[in-house]
Amino acid sequence: MKKMLECIKEYEKRLEKEMMDIVKDETIPLTEKNKIMAPIADQKKLIIKAKKGLLEIKDRTYEAKCEMYKFQ
Repeated sequence: MKKMLECIKEYEKRLEKEMMDIVKDETIPLTEKNKIMAPIADQKKLIIKAKKGLLEIKDRTYEAKCEMYKFQ
């Protein structure tokens, strides 16, 4: 799980850099910037949700029970 969290962190950084590069580029009109950044922002939201979910289960203790199919 540690490796997955590290990958997510690196991907977050890469998305942030992409967004900042777009913002800094003065040759791109504002409406075009919004269009270009929308999918990047959506990706970042999903990555943040995934990271949050992984952190919630990181230290969870699992037991071998018949109820393993139930996710809390």
